[in-house]
Amino acid sequence: MDRMYPEYKKAKMTKEQFFYAYKELAETAEKHILLESGRAGKYCIAGIDPLVTMKAIGSQSLELKWRDGSCEVREGEPLKLLTEFNESMKMDHLPELPDFQGGAIGFISYDYVRTYAPIPNTAIDDLETPDLFFYLFDQWTVLDVEKEVAFFMTLPGRELDVSVLENEWIAAASTGLEKQVHSGKGSTIQIARPENVEVSVTGPQFEQMVRDVQRYIAQGEVEQVNLSVRQSKTLTADPLLMYEALRSFNPSPYMAMIGAEDFAVVSGSPELLLKKRDAELSTRPIGGTRPRGATIAEDEALEKDLLSNEKEKGEHLMLVDLEREDFERVCVPETVETDEFMVIERYSHVMHLVSNVRGTSSPDLSTADIIKGVFPGGSITGSPKLRTMEIIEELEPTRRGLYTGSIGWIGFNGDMELNIVIRTAYIKEGVAHIQAGAGLVADSVPEAEYVESLNKAQALWQAKDMAETAEAKA
Repeated sequence: MDRMYPEYKKAKMTKEQFFYAYKELAETAEKHILLESGRAGKYCIAGIDPLVTMKAIGSQSLELKWRDGSCEVREGEPLKLLTEFNESMKMDHLPELPDFQGGAIGFISYDYVRTYAPIPNTAIDDLETPDLFFYLFDQWTVLDVEKEVAFFMTLPGRELDVSVLENEWIAAASTGLEKQVHSGKGSTIQIARPENVEVSVTGPQFEQMVRDVQRYIAQGEVEQVNLSVRQSKTLTADPLLMYEALRSFNPSPYMAMIGAEDFAVVSGSPELLLKKRDAELSTRPIGGTRPRGATIAEDEALEKDLLSNEKEKGEHLMLVDLEREDFERVCVPETVETDEFMVIERYSHVMHLVSNVRGTSSPDLSTADIIKGVFPGGSITGSPKLRTMEIIEELEPTRRGLYTGSIGWIGFNGDMELNIVIRTAYIKEGVAHIQAGAGLVADSVPEAEYVESLNKAQALWQAKDMAETAEAKA
């Protein structure tokens, strides 16, 4: 049987050239996606004008809409159907190419969990975010950040000339960078908390929610619950400009920009949900936060305070244990380990306590089974997971949608990399919705937890302000 590989060419390209080529091409495309390793990551992935758009329609069907306008609906569990369609491409892996050699790129909404877990339906679904939304491209580009080499790839057998794709990207990089050089952009704007922002819950309402959680904790039902606040405000700038601003001052490991027919996504998430390479799985739970200091000395003092805080360390340990429990369900027995524990990672506005959990995936589980076994991440639900999700549904007035879901890729060969969606703006009908939360435990201070939830959205609001200022000057 003939083996099928992506057709490809490669060329030297810097990370900035790659981004501005994507931005130039995306400005005239309705559908596009960028997954960018903004910090210490090895690869960036981009696609323009997908061959197929796949999204869940309800809980038991998947819509496949092709570029030519044709559409089909397949009945069954959407994630299972999507991964099976993906794997039906039967593409082989070339060792000289980057990890992603084609597949589905998109997101799983937090609310997808309702398809396989008994979560009540009481929160309002006002944003109507798709529970599952992925693109599959017949031509795409991957950047090796370290080697500064771009790989231009196409599906075989579709009469696509990979040289045309290469030339388009190289020309777009030149044009995009020239616009950047002459635009006068690049200055950052430090802003206070934005005014006239609509919130899903007020301070007093959130404080009562914290007390409700503490009552559940006192009754022994849960150990910790993550509750969140959604902030919303009109966005007058192009979402691409907002993403450009965000990446300029807050590079994060799992950044993403998504353009779709009726929404856009601007994301700077630091947190990994699930990485799979061959049989090895890993996740990277985050729990424990401090703001960044204004000086080096203040920053170091805040780090010391975080590392010595028994409440924060106890909460973090609980999350690591929860992730290990999830991995135990999908991994070969006795292969799960914590190979990195309670290290500090710094970002533009906050620092976090972070650990790393790994294991060997069970060979009798499908790709969909593995994802469902760990989704959604325990660091943004609480412990135990099912009961905390029931409490989230009871106390948060609106459905989370994309927030605390997952953005990433699922390869034709079953490898994947999926983040946890935090530090993200979901933009619909000209309004940016930014949601952030806090992990609540028995001794949480209600007023402080509300402030922390609002503060975690500051980087996105700063990016919005920078984008609108830049567009006004253009």
